[in-house]
Amino acid sequence: MEPKITPSIDIARLAAALDRLPVGITIIDTAGIMLYYNAHCALYVDRQPEYIGRDIRTCHAEDASIKKIEGFMKLLASGSKAEVHYEAERNGVKLAVTVVPFEFDGELIGFIQSFVVNRE
Repeated sequence: MEPKITPSIDIARLAAALDRLPVGITIIDTAGIMLYYNAHCALYVDRQPEYIGRDIRTCHAEDASIKKIEGFMKLLASGSKAEVHYEAERNGVKLAVTVVPFEFDGELIGFIQSFVVNRE
């Protein structure tokens, strides 16, 4: 699939655009290493610059969270194309979370976790 982006936008401008979205985004590789998160994400969940390059499981204190991460990683790594949906709550704010496989040129290279604030 050809990129749907002009060559005149660089990675810094693309990251700035993603920071403006009212959606939290985290990208991890197939080993669980955090590659990216946007500014909106850091408003609601624990994301720090020093977490980039670390296993996302080490950023979670609760065993239930770690098991959930391992579960969706295993499911998506098995070849499932299904989106994983769940709700989470952080500091009294309900989040609707979706995790999808991140493929490039037909190869699974990681996972994209996104969330929106559930305003209901």
